[in-house]
Amino acid sequence: MQAILAYILVFLAGAAAGAGILAAMRFMKRGAGLDAASATARGILDAAETEARARTEAAALEVRLRIETAEAKAEEVAQKHQREIEEQRQDIERRDKDLKRRVAFADEKMRQVQERETGIVQKEMEIAKAREEAAELVIRQRARLEQIAGYSSREAREELRREMELEARREAAATIVRIQEETRERADDEAHWITAQAMQRLPISQYAESTVTVVNLKSDDMKGRIIGREGRNIRAIEMGCGIDLIIDDTPGVITLSSFDPTRRLVAKMSIERLIEDGRIHPARIEEVIAKVREEFDKLTFDQGEAAAFELGVHDLNPRLIKMAGRLQFVTFHGQTLLTHSKEVALLAAHMASLLAAQVDLVRRAGFLHEVGFGDETLADRSPRLATADIVQRLGEAEPIVHCIQAVHGIVAPRTVEAVLLQVAEAASTGRPGARKEMLQEHIEHLTALEDIARSFKGVRQAHAVRAGKEVRVIVAAEDLADREVVWLSRDIAGRIEKEARYPGQLRVSVIRETRSVDFAM
Repeated sequence: MQAILAYILVFLAGAAAGAGILAAMRFMKRGAGLDAASATARGILDAAETEARARTEAAALEVRLRIETAEAKAEEVAQKHQREIEEQRQDIERRDKDLKRRVAFADEKMRQVQERETGIVQKEMEIAKAREEAAELVIRQRARLEQIAGYSSREAREELRREMELEARREAAATIVRIQEETRERADDEAHWITAQAMQRLPISQYAESTVTVVNLKSDDMKGRIIGREGRNIRAIEMGCGIDLIIDDTPGVITLSSFDPTRRLVAKMSIERLIEDGRIHPARIEEVIAKVREEFDKLTFDQGEAAAFELGVHDLNPRLIKMAGRLQFVTFHGQTLLTHSKEVALLAAHMASLLAAQVDLVRRAGFLHEVGFGDETLADRSPRLATADIVQRLGEAEPIVHCIQAVHGIVAPRTVEAVLLQVAEAASTGRPGARKEMLQEHIEHLTALEDIARSFKGVRQAHAVRAGKEVRVIVAAEDLADREVVWLSRDIAGRIEKEARYPGQLRVSVIRETRSVDFAM
């Protein structure tokens, strides 16, 4: 509508302009150019009228188009609303039919329930009547029985109960005696069978301790290089590792002899590295031995980790793994404690599986029950008594700690797992070949000799070799002079005579060496 008004105003403005022009033309007719002005005014008027007419028609056309568009949209909206209303009407009719059907179904169910209730009431009345009749019949029968037997019902019940109790007691006593006898007869057989089955499953043969280690050589030519000029390489290895190096006619091997497996291992690793490196001389030998000793902690950790993985014991504290690895180099009655711990863990686990006990618990406790021997910090306390405290301090659960305490006799066993661990310990240490008293006594004797030598001032290292026939003592050159070495050997020998027992003659060798190294630049 605003466009139409605009076109009308334009038309009126054009008409007014034309009227003005006509007035001007009439006024100008009086002048010389009246005709020309009149013609121009008429042209302008015609153009304005034409333009106004065209704009009016265009506005009317646009208005008509907008009206038609609006009517079409209104028609479409009306049809959409009509369809929605129709759909809602159909949905309402459908729901109404469904509701009527459900009401009819509910009415039918209600009718059936009422019929059943009526039937149940009738049956209950019949049952009540039958119960009354039965009660009357029981009373009549009881009175007749009491009259015939001469006992009241209460007296008859008491008499019957006494007879049944006496009979039950006699049968129960006989059954208890029979069960006890069978249990005693079968208990020993069952225990023996379980222990035998567990030991048969154990894949560990009887342990045979050795005091020698064999090093394989690529060729016999390497023996000469290991011996060195005038045997100096052999002396360097023996003094550095505390072992006896035996080179004989056996092809391709040399033998390392020592009661201490740690020394033999250090010597073997050092010799293998020297052979691989190719440089074999006293200075290099000392350097390699020192480096191998530094790597010994890593080796013990690997030993403990491998043993734990073999048994399936996981999530152990790293310190426990390291202490378990050191058990490989601790012997007790001729058996390494790591081998003994693995054996106890396997025996206890097999017996636990046969008795449906906690297999993982006894296996873990068996593996850890000797780790106190691998703790270097213990000074004045028994490793067996300290093991439980160490394991508890390093995060193991209370059942594990209790089993370890029980196996060492600290507390009485409260669980079947603790008892199984005690049985496994006894089976491992008591079977033939598991212990060698003579070897253990010999090792203790050699250790005592070394301790006596180390107690003197200035002694750097002391090694008992040749099966206890010789004690080699290495002193620090800066602490003792050559003249003092003679007195030191006599003092050590005199103290050994007083404090130690040894068969035959024992040799004390004190070694003092001064070495000077310099470099030319």
